[in-house]
Amino acid sequence: MNSPNMIKSPGTTFLPSPQYLPAFYYNIPSPFGDILLIWQDIDSPRVNRIYLPKEGVSQISQAKSDFYLLEQWRKKVPLPQHIELILQLILNMLSGRPVQPPTNIIKDSLSHLKIPEFRQKVLLMEATIPFGFISSYKELAKVCGRQLSFRAVAGSLSHNPLPLLIPCHRIVASNGYLAGYQGGIAMKRFLLENEGVPIRSNKVIIEKAKFWDFSINYQR
Repeated sequence: MNSPNMIKSPGTTFLPSPQYLPAFYYNIPSPFGDILLIWQDIDSPRVNRIYLPKEGVSQISQAKSDFYLLEQWRKKVPLPQHIELILQLILNMLSGRPVQPPTNIIKDSLSHLKIPEFRQKVLLMEATIPFGFISSYKELAKVCGRQLSFRAVAGSLSHNPLPLLIPCHRIVASNGYLAGYQGGIAMKRFLLENEGVPIRSNKVIIEKAKFWDFSINYQR
């Protein structure tokens, strides 16, 4: 029987699970504190986690509890190309530049994180919402085949391992309220306003916002 701390690689070799393998982190400055980008290079460089700043919470402490062999990237050494691309995507998003993270990068990262099937479906569908558009937990639940399970959808988004890369800030409550976000409501509002989403008192102005229709992929 295999150890619970072992995973099988695409070949026949068994490797320790990501938690027990070397991981690197890079600090990305934001108006709300540093964002922590975590990646590993098992068969190729791949982002494993993005930690958003949280008041009163140490991202480094959390990251070190998730990745035992974590170390800061040596800044004099160039970042791997794949990781540099993700870094630039995040920086562009923070500055309000129109960006849409490539689906293949998201799928590749999620496939190695052993995320439950429904949660992965929710995250991949949410990632299709374009820059400047929003949708609701209810609409996302509907297109994921769980029309009455919007709380399950909200739970999936709250455990999004790759916020910003998977832009779950683009999901709001049906009445327009911003609801929860890993980085806090202020950061969610900042990101949405950077994308031109009209907001007043932490509530999207529904009649002026652009909603994304998942089912037929058009703007309404």
